[in-house]
Amino acid sequence: MQVERLTVLYDDECALCRRCRHWLEHQATYVPVDFLAAGSAAARERFGEVPWLGAELVVVSDDGDVWAGSAALLVCLWATVGYRRWAYRLSGRLLAPMAEEFFHHISRNRRRIGAFVGSKDCPDGRCHHREPAFVGVQALAPAPADVCSNCGAAVVGDRHFCWSCGAAVS
Repeated sequence: MQVERLTVLYDDECALCRRCRHWLEHQATYVPVDFLAAGSAAARERFGEVPWLGAELVVVSDDGDVWAGSAALLVCLWATVGYRRWAYRLSGRLLAPMAEEFFHHISRNRRRIGAFVGSKDCPDGRCHHREPAFVGVQALAPAPADVCSNCGAAVVGDRHFCWSCGAAVS
């Protein structure tokens, strides 16, 4: 059985979820990835029988396989060209428990994290960066050397690609 297409059901009311959607949309993928707001009428109509709909990140394959929570995150990584190896590593016996705990920690704190990385101007689900602000984290992170001309994310060090949108950074 081969996956031909994935549908990611995400919380469109959550700034972090919208930001993650934006990131995944801009990754090269091995299979097409569609996005559907979990709270939408279309999601309820197509996937209303999925018990985690709206409560967890959910990924559904074209043939009806369903993954939720940390497993859904790993499937999202598996779909990408750049992170498939990480999906395999993180799903292994040694790292799977840690990956699951990490996902649950982020999920429990997604509103607070979303307030930091998201923005309020995302009504269509496509987030744009706020002006770089390092209030409260200046001691933890080095000052940005540059800013991505494509999306405005802080570029630290000698990175060649923006961590946020994937654009080449000169």
